[in-house]
Amino acid sequence: MVDLVSAHIMIGGVLPRSQYPVIVQAIGNDNAAVDGDGTPFDPTYLPVNDPLTLMDHEVANGCFGRIEESCRRLGLHYVRWSGGYAGSFPSVRVIYRGQREPRHYLTTGDDQQLFSIERIRELGGIAAIETDYQLARQNPPLVLIDEEPIDEAMMEPVHG
Repeated sequence: MVDLVSAHIMIGGVLPRSQYPVIVQAIGNDNAAVDGDGTPFDPTYLPVNDPLTLMDHEVANGCFGRIEESCRRLGLHYVRWSGGYAGSFPSVRVIYRGQREPRHYLTTGDDQQLFSIERIRELGGIAAIETDYQLARQNPPLVLIDEEPIDEAMMEPVHG
């Protein structure tokens, strides 16, 4: 049986408009809503200066599988928080910055970041801890761009 928990995800970065349907389909597959009341996502609405924020109260294993996979494939940023499930997994904030592997940060049930003594020692001081904390909370807005048409005449090599 799958463990269901509350989760939210913020998606940001630059995306060609032609790829937007990939994200829209992933959102539909994961049944993510725009608020805690379950209001369905409207693909015609994108926040202007904020990441696209989605949520659900019954997320399998706390992961938006299709959304996260699509974001990684398209190089989009995301920040996902999911509540823990006793005996299975802790509350966590997952950060993906458009490349490499996602980073995981332990949190409380209300999304407050936790620092183990090992992590505090690794970071070495309060300034580094504050920087690490801020990095775990940042995500750019989602911006759709029109792709520039490629002018074939400009691509031909010049022979002299």
